[in-house]
Amino acid sequence: MESSLRSLRIKFTVSSGLLAGILLLLLSVILCMSLFAFTEVSSTNVLNTVLDTVLERPGFEVVDNLGRRCFCFTYSPSDGYIVPEPYRDTYDAYGDGKTSIAAEAMRVGEGKFEVNDMYFRVATRTNGEYTVYAVLDRTSDRKTLMFVVMLVVLIYVTSVICATLFFYIYSSRALSPVEDSLKKQRDLIANASHELKTPLTVIATNLAVMKSEPHSTVEENAKWMAAMESQIRRMNGLIVNMLQLSKMETVSPALTELNLSELTEGACLGFDALCFEKGLELVTDIAPDVYVLGDKDSLDRLVVCLMDNATKYCSPHGKIGLRLTADARRAKLHVINTGEALSDEDAKHVFDRFYRSDGARSNSDGNSFGLGLAIAQATAQAHGGSIACRGIKGKGTVFEVTLPLLKASARKKPAKLPAPTEDESEAQ
Repeated sequence: MESSLRSLRIKFTVSSGLLAGILLLLLSVILCMSLFAFTEVSSTNVLNTVLDTVLERPGFEVVDNLGRRCFCFTYSPSDGYIVPEPYRDTYDAYGDGKTSIAAEAMRVGEGKFEVNDMYFRVATRTNGEYTVYAVLDRTSDRKTLMFVVMLVVLIYVTSVICATLFFYIYSSRALSPVEDSLKKQRDLIANASHELKTPLTVIATNLAVMKSEPHSTVEENAKWMAAMESQIRRMNGLIVNMLQLSKMETVSPALTELNLSELTEGACLGFDALCFEKGLELVTDIAPDVYVLGDKDSLDRLVVCLMDNATKYCSPHGKIGLRLTADARRAKLHVINTGEALSDEDAKHVFDRFYRSDGARSNSDGNSFGLGLAIAQATAQAHGGSIACRGIKGKGTVFEVTLPLLKASARKKPAKLPAPTEDESEAQ
């Protein structure tokens, strides 16, 4: 399972990082192209203004506001190159490359040109036999643009790396439901195999005994057949519980308007005789007309499961309390039993599949598989509610189910409940 999760994390990280890289690349390209177009348009207007000023006043030095170097020269077939005095120092600053710059400017005439990794713009104006060439050095603009592009590339690479690291770290949280699902699947297979192993062993042993006495009668084999029948019922109960749990976790129940008060009263009726036989006192306090949106069969199983759990683990001659109330938004069902309180550690895992605690809450009759409370939790969650439990030291155990209320319900004053209820109220 660990190798599968690691592989999933890597695939998730690679795919997410690739998607983020593509999106960031598109944004970076759009940003660079927009910046380049803006720079070209804005600088062209400014450069043309400077060049026009130089052409209009070739005998006076024109200084660019952004500090870019500019100069002009005239050319005529008779006199050749002539650089006006105000621009001679600027022209000479290019050293041996100045002649190449002038020659390229004459060749281009109007527009942009490049010489020795330097970028220029030239404009011309003809006066008789003289042609005036105004040249402006735009190398600084190009370097600034390249610096910005490099900065964008650096930000892009850094962002992709950070995004990939983020996705790798986040993948652990994003895939936690998958991990939980795989763990539950693994535990389900392991626990179901363990639960089925014992009855299958018993059946196989009984069959072997019956085969060893081929001439025995049905009456003589009655006890072996009864044992096999008991184990078959046990396996059938396990399979039914597993199917119910799977259904509640994967299929949304059909929800209808339901009177939870009537449903709870009906579920409690079946436990009156059972509590009487066990010498237990059953106290109920059910508010009338508490309506929820739910599935009748599922919620009936939920109430029956909690009552059955309470009767199993109630102390001898103890008390069981059931209370149904409703506030403005929620319906609350409390099921309480006296006896050994559930420990904090057991309360954390009591809703886990196949979980059975040690001591008084262990599987004493061999017919409990640890799925009932897991089904109860899945049922509550499928109805948009929740279920919780806690032990009250020296008193007993309380299970609380909360469900969304369909509409305002009438509530009556609570009757006196067993001792755990009083502690529960204090705890709340």
